[in-house]
Amino acid sequence: MSASIWEKSGSVAAKFWNEGRADFPVYDMHGHMGTHNGIYMKRSDPESMAAHLRRAGVKHLVFSHHHVLFGAMRNAEVAEICRRYPDLYRMYVGIVPRYPENIREDLAMFDKWAPYAVGLKCLADYYKVPLTDPSWEYALKFADERALPVLFHTWGHSKYNGGEIMLKLVQTYPRLKFFIGHSLYDEWATAERIVKEGNGNVWLELTAIPGEYQRIEKLVSAVGSDRLLYGTDLPWFDEYQAIGGVLSAEISEDDMRNILYRNAERIFGTEW
Repeated sequence: MSASIWEKSGSVAAKFWNEGRADFPVYDMHGHMGTHNGIYMKRSDPESMAAHLRRAGVKHLVFSHHHVLFGAMRNAEVAEICRRYPDLYRMYVGIVPRYPENIREDLAMFDKWAPYAVGLKCLADYYKVPLTDPSWEYALKFADERALPVLFHTWGHSKYNGGEIMLKLVQTYPRLKFFIGHSLYDEWATAERIVKEGNGNVWLELTAIPGEYQRIEKLVSAVGSDRLLYGTDLPWFDEYQAIGGVLSAEISEDDMRNILYRNAERIFGTEW
């Protein structure tokens, strides 16, 4: 695909370059919120993030709050943020394995947080607790029984959430919807295997991928664009950079649309 095709009048990419937004809703399936002690973030509060998302044409950001993942607040407070922005924010219930009583209490509230709570988030690397550890089991069984999405932070060759661990989980939980955060970065062959060995319940999420030359093209070739989900890690990465990365890839416009919105709508429906 040549640059002239990207710039062709009426194309998805040309509209984005010229107007700053696509002509369809974008769904960001991997976000966060709140300050982080390791970095300054220009936009990390609900208000400034909302303004940025709307400028870029993002319909929903599904996020887990930094302060939940690191133990400084509870998921109930995140639900309240979503209620203030009912058209924009959806939440992953953050699962922290060190607080089993919180996991049970929060999952008991899952239905009451509808329609904002749509799945769970697991961040095993940061806790140094492998996803196969029993401390995750209650939450993963909960998601499997309900066929819920779980966004897993993954990274290639990690002993906490690397390829071999994810293969075991896919075999153990056939109904759970696996959102493989960062697409098991740098363990690409295993990521492809996980998708193909799954029960039609595995998607690779693209945070950190758009900046890597031709990686989107290779993933589309390996697993198909219907198995890829758009995500940014906002506020760590920027919507414009990530959307631009998808629209700059040498893939078809159908592939672009699958990644940026169709796949999310196939999972959640058009009204969620």
